[in-house]
Amino acid sequence: MSSKYSPKEKISRKLEQSIEEHLSSLAVSEKDDLSQEEIETLGSDLFEFAEYDEKEAERTGYSNYSYWRSTVRMFFKNKVAVSMLAIMLILLVFTFIQPLLPNQHDPNEVNYYENALWMVVEEDGDVSIDGVKLTKGDLIEGEEGILTYVKTPKSWGTPLAYVEEQGGTPTEIALTQDPQNAGWYYVFVPDEMPYLYVTSEDGAYTTLQPAVWVTVDDKNLVYTQGTKLTSGDLVENTEANCVLAYVTVPESWGVPQINAGTISLTDTGSPLEVHADPNNPGWYYVFVPSDTPMLTVISEDGSMRGGNKALARLSPTEIVLETSFVKNKAPNSVYWFGTDSVGRDLWARMWGGTRTSLLIGLIVAGIEAVVGILIGLLWGYVRKLDFFLTELYNVINNIPSTIILILASYIMRPGVVTLIVAMSITSWIGLARFIRNQVLIIRDRDFNLASRCLGTPTRRVIVKNLLPHMVSVVMLRMALAIPGAIGSEVFMAYIGLGLPLDTPSLGNLVERGRGLMMAPTLRYQLIVPAIILSVITICFYLVGNAFSDAADPKNHI
Repeated sequence: MSSKYSPKEKISRKLEQSIEEHLSSLAVSEKDDLSQEEIETLGSDLFEFAEYDEKEAERTGYSNYSYWRSTVRMFFKNKVAVSMLAIMLILLVFTFIQPLLPNQHDPNEVNYYENALWMVVEEDGDVSIDGVKLTKGDLIEGEEGILTYVKTPKSWGTPLAYVEEQGGTPTEIALTQDPQNAGWYYVFVPDEMPYLYVTSEDGAYTTLQPAVWVTVDDKNLVYTQGTKLTSGDLVENTEANCVLAYVTVPESWGVPQINAGTISLTDTGSPLEVHADPNNPGWYYVFVPSDTPMLTVISEDGSMRGGNKALARLSPTEIVLETSFVKNKAPNSVYWFGTDSVGRDLWARMWGGTRTSLLIGLIVAGIEAVVGILIGLLWGYVRKLDFFLTELYNVINNIPSTIILILASYIMRPGVVTLIVAMSITSWIGLARFIRNQVLIIRDRDFNLASRCLGTPTRRVIVKNLLPHMVSVVMLRMALAIPGAIGSEVFMAYIGLGLPLDTPSLGNLVERGRGLMMAPTLRYQLIVPAIILSVITICFYLVGNAFSDAADPKNHI
């Protein structure tokens, strides 16, 4: 028994007093019993029957508690989930507006190199030259030769350009400032003098590197160029009358042997001392005497030999147009995610694939929700359907979903609709089973019986009493169904039954990137779609899990 001085007793006493005062104010007379004469003096309006309103009577069984308002309030208390929701919404919105942005490529467009070259010069004279367009507007027209755009650092002032034929005398050629692109110059390099180098206005800096770079590819072909391919400073203290040469070979060759000889075909050359470059793993350097510039590259065990000789002679950058498509281009300022093996822009294909995969996931999740909830409710409410639906569940649930996906892909034409149908055939069965079990558990509980006694319609009982107990798990299953459908699409692409190659999807991108995983320079084709797929999966899981907890009525305190 609580004390009369307890806060609970004090509050109860005040409430009782206020009710008594209110009833006293409504009393017609202070007497408890009235005589016949006093009753006859009372007005007839005091004896009219009060109208009965079923909605108002039913409303008295509920408080001002709002399930959905409480769910949203609980969800927004989870800062991590809110952050993931923001990322997910930004990703979803950007995925669909990306094609409308300017300068976007078609996902299936094969991109070719331009009929010009773009040379970018660094502060120390390093040169990068490419056929990918780096300027705005149309290309300059009107003169013979190879159109070459040049960009130098501001500290170089107005640059000077020189052209020459191989081993010839350099000739100055005028650079013209590009009116459409500040900081860029252009020049038409004559076909007969295809070697170009640029110097600063005061001559202190030049792109004519004091070294050559020799590359041996997997087919044993040897390439020589004057463009710097290593990072860091060049080796100092070059021996007198020698040319510094950097050499790289396939990893299976080991430490290469390098012989230097004359231009005579019969001269096998003499071996040079090979040094490993400490700043660039896989690169070696040698000092080549000027009178024996022809290099023969041999593997460490002597079993492999370069298919041709390299010429260790200092020369400017060779200007040669690239005429093929932009294949396997690493991420750069033009192709942000790089290009694939046929020159398609991976940035456009990535968002196009994300669009396709999200569309598949959302449709499959929507079908699972509608069909699963509807059949689950019928399964739980209509007892006559229980046996039939239980046997149907046992049959479908015992057939591996992978077999159903494969059979549907074989029977129907490969495409988005085929994948959606194949995934939706069995995806609803688990949710329907859960809904049925929940309906059986809470259908005859006291609060549902009380609602029926108050005259609550069946629809309102389902929405107000049954659905809140199911929303938490339903939302979690929906959140997991979307990345699950994307995962199934990736699996179908892996076994060769996915979408056609002209339909970009995360599954197609991951499958193509998987074959390039062992090539260090091409791993970006797997890493980028894998990151996008991981972000989508993690965001949907965290948001779905947080919303599931927030939707649980047990957490609404």
